[in-house]
Amino acid sequence: MIYFLGDLPRAGGIDEMPDLKRWSRDEISRMRREMDSLFDELCADFDLPVMFCRIAEDIDLREEGDTLVARLELLNMNPDDVSVSVLDRQLTISAKTVIVETGHQKTHTFRKEIKLPCIIRPDDVEADFHDGILEVRLPKCPRQHGQIIKIIKK
Repeated sequence: MIYFLGDLPRAGGIDEMPDLKRWSRDEISRMRREMDSLFDELCADFDLPVMFCRIAEDIDLREEGDTLVARLELLNMNPDDVSVSVLDRQLTISAKTVIVETGHQKTHTFRKEIKLPCIIRPDDVEADFHDGILEVRLPKCPRQHGQIIKIIKK
């Protein structure tokens, strides 16, 4: 059963809608990839630039003690084509790849940015690429505490 906005049951809420489909994050990601692929094919049919290149999934950010760990699955990417940069509380991952298919050359680029929850130590950031997974380890800066400054009277 499909519900439209005005047709939703009002009395008992979601429990009265047993046919309502709840989507997991994996299902939504799969649907998003399929839709992007359909748009890519449509653009290719009309010799238009590809609009929705899904080279990478979403960035997964977690905390491990005093380190933030960002993970990103990069589909069929060469690590030499990937760039990682950190500025203040912003992590940026970008890539450019060239794909040759049936005599045509396509250039795909992407850029993902994520605002970090704290300031990190940029000189100690490490990035590893293994089996199509990019992992960026971002050591957090120790918490800064304010300091009272004594004023000298002259």
